Amino acid sequence: MSKAPNEVDFYRTRDIIVGVPSEDVATHDPLNPHLSVGHRPPIVNGVPLFNQIQIQTIEFCNLKCDFCPNHYLIWDRLDNKKKGIPHKVMSIENYTKIVKNLADLNFTGRISPYLMNEPLMDKDRMVELIGITREHLPESPIKINTNGTGLTTKLLGDMIDAGLTSIQVDDYFDDKHAERLYKQLKPFEGVNGKCFITLNSNYNVNQVKKRNQKVTEPHFGPFTYWNRAGLTNVNPDMPVPQKDCVWPTNHMVIKHDGDVLLCCCDWEYKVVHGNVFTDRIEEVWTNASFQHYRDTLKQGRRDKLRMCRKCNKGSFNNEADRLENLKVWMEKKSIGESVSETI
Repeated sequence: MSKAPNEVDFYRTRDIIVGVPSEDVATHDPLNPHLSVGHRPPIVNGVPLFNQIQIQTIEFCNLKCDFCPNHYLIWDRLDNKKKGIPHKVMSIENYTKIVKNLADLNFTGRISPYLMNEPLMDKDRMVELIGITREHLPESPIKINTNGTGLTTKLLGDMIDAGLTSIQVDDYFDDKHAERLYKQLKPFEGVNGKCFITLNSNYNVNQVKKRNQKVTEPHFGPFTYWNRAGLTNVNPDMPVPQKDCVWPTNHMVIKHDGDVLLCCCDWEYKVVHGNVFTDRIEEVWTNASFQHYRDTLKQGRRDKLRMCRKCNKGSFNNEADRLENLKVWMEKKSIGESVSETI
């Protein structure tokens, strides 16, 4: 029986910081730069406001990654596309309404115009959406994560000029694909004056080929990867921890129709706390539904909450502890060799 491989060989991941706004902020967290500059959220109705918000401007992603619930949700959306039914989108008017509400709340945290989608599927409007965000929220970091399949140097430049301050480009294919992506990013390499740019590669990913294809092989990644509230087979060695989760306390996610979901794991839209098109953001954020989840999580009782009861996010606090657990898990499952060969 082989031992668990080391982190580099096992995970096949690579993170490259391509560009930074300036040398003095080069050590900030490029994923959440607002957390590096002493951000303190305002208090609304006695509850601290979230420090991050994601807004789904279009309901579609073009990839079928096995670690993501989109691999089984995409098929109906592809069928609709073949029938001429357009992807569901949030109107510019409603997006602007959300941003203006945030401005009224003196929000200065991170805003991301994407959620459970590929943001550049909305590339014809993305520059405009970023510009609207920057107009009304001049101090907020604006960040997107993209698989890069729709990214060009010109589009990136236009988004940066409109106000984008951070972009994470995720490469799920191979080194050749990463090289192509890097060419698009290269003009903004080093100190570029405006934007954090990272290129993240994850080569444990398989693309699901057909509808109803069962994903039988587990997807392994660092301890920061998780199973999307039990919707995917990611890091099955990591148990569901009966402890708090900060997302319902610091993170709001809004889908294209204004519904506010539990978190970015809720791909099936199972837990809806309210709607920001019918109520104001602060009313939804401080309502009884949201507070129930926060209070229950603080008690360490994920088992009492829908979605949370199957979620293994936060199972371990560091990679060393997780790897020790992984070795034991592999030995119990008697799959040490097969897992190593698979990934």
